[in-house]
Amino acid sequence: MRTRTTRLRGLVAIAAVSVLALSACGESGGGGEKGPESSPGFAECEQKPNECNSGPTKEGGSITVMSEKQVQDWNTISSDGNTADTTVITNLMYPTPFFSKPNGEIGWNEDLLVEEPKLVKNDPQTFQYKIKPAAVWNDGTQITVKDFQYHWKAANGKDCAECDVASSTGYDMIEKIEGADSDKTVTVTLKAGETYPDWKGLFTLFPSHIAAQQGDLNTPEGLKKAFEYFRGAPNWSGGPFIMEKYDKDVSAVLTRNPKWFGKKTPLDKVTFRFITDQAQHIPALRNQEVQVLNSQPSADLVQQVSTLPGVNYNLSAGYAWEHFDFNLKNKYLAEKELRRAIFTATNRQEIIDKTVGIFYKKAAPLNNHNLMPGGPGYKDYITSTGQGAGNVEAAKKILTDAGYKIENNKLIGKDGQPIPPFRFKYTTGNTLRQQTGELWQAQLRQIGVELTIEPITSLGGTLSSGDYDVIIFAWIGSSFIADNRALWRTGEESNYGSYSNPEVDKLLDAAARELDPTKMRDLFNQAGELMAKDAYVLPLFQKPTFLAAYSQFLFIRNNPNNSGITYNVQEWGEKLS
Repeated sequence: MRTRTTRLRGLVAIAAVSVLALSACGESGGGGEKGPESSPGFAECEQKPNECNSGPTKEGGSITVMSEKQVQDWNTISSDGNTADTTVITNLMYPTPFFSKPNGEIGWNEDLLVEEPKLVKNDPQTFQYKIKPAAVWNDGTQITVKDFQYHWKAANGKDCAECDVASSTGYDMIEKIEGADSDKTVTVTLKAGETYPDWKGLFTLFPSHIAAQQGDLNTPEGLKKAFEYFRGAPNWSGGPFIMEKYDKDVSAVLTRNPKWFGKKTPLDKVTFRFITDQAQHIPALRNQEVQVLNSQPSADLVQQVSTLPGVNYNLSAGYAWEHFDFNLKNKYLAEKELRRAIFTATNRQEIIDKTVGIFYKKAAPLNNHNLMPGGPGYKDYITSTGQGAGNVEAAKKILTDAGYKIENNKLIGKDGQPIPPFRFKYTTGNTLRQQTGELWQAQLRQIGVELTIEPITSLGGTLSSGDYDVIIFAWIGSSFIADNRALWRTGEESNYGSYSNPEVDKLLDAAARELDPTKMRDLFNQAGELMAKDAYVLPLFQKPTFLAAYSQFLFIRNNPNNSGITYNVQEWGEKLS
């Protein structure tokens, strides 16, 4: 899945998501019976998501977590590296001031900071972090204001215009970052007149002293070299673990960081095993090659896991949402009426019923680009457009009114030439998305539109390069929505399909600066209504998340937001017998 942003504000569910990024097992999604949504070991997680699966742990031991995707880019603030599959690993090494808890609350990093960061001034908006004196990188170098300044310079869109960050929102509003108290007190001041409500979502820390070894950080060239360097596997850490061994096709092995300054971790080692073949997920769990599985669920996966002895599991609603995206650089898809017709012919309910709805009965069409059902401000502005309803006759009328024709089951353009097939891309091994593509392919043939279905190994690379016509993936939401601006605004790196609407841009800019959450959500809804009329992205459904773990391990919890299950990895451990 893909995270929506470069920090804890949101990812591609690749995951990703990736939502994004962002994944299922066997026949996944087709066939099978609906199993129960939680085993007794995770039963209390519905009522106590932040405290469930707790208890005394013993010191030592190791655990292996299955990862569905190999890491393509370790720079999590880049548009390629901003994926949930990567973040779930880098949580162990890359410090952030805040994180998202399973219930959506925001927690502050008590290992890194002396106290919870706070606003110290409203005009100009100013906030402050106090880093613990003991906080150091694994080589003993102090974590200081310079590490905050590096991320700001890399991400603000001005100091390093060539750094392809996932989002510059927030960073582009900063006037200065100053240090005091041996550079352990960090004061961030926004530009005059700027406000940023989601300031707690800023900053993932990279070691600035290592960045400086790559080039002069006062120059665009030096910042770019450092930015590119951080795409490689890290040999540094400011977290409880550090990379000991890495094979991009096999696993990432992390052991205790000897310079870790926080509370001692019970586990000695955490391994992330890359298993991209979904048919191998259950065998790996059954044989205890992995002890934790946090994959995209399917009917078969849930049913098979429910029969494994000693394994607890939990299926619950997530913050990720699946969607179809157009690439507007395709000259045919640049025509809004064709996009409207395609989305009008799309039957979301059929897709849900034949995929995710088989094992997750709560799945339903999503009708908002920024807010989730049941949450404050959620508004359905999709249904009234007719998009996602599967109304083939209405879709045909849109086409004929716009000058298109359907001859011999083929769509003919306004110039009299056939519309060529569109390349529909999905992540390799994701059976649910493959099945979704096949269903959509059949639906669109009714209006003469043809899709060629192509699997891809790198969602981030495909999105960044624009090597697709239509694509399916997921964004992972979070408690911060101001950064959603980066998904839809003209020219933003995370606006992969090159959508542009000046009126939407104005509303997004206002929303990203609005301190009143009710007004902010209203502005996003106004922008969303215009986006829906433009038929750029069609939300499909809110994705469920699935966690399975052997019962001897405690403090592992399903965390459906962009911080992921490793948000509290420093607490993980085996039961004290």
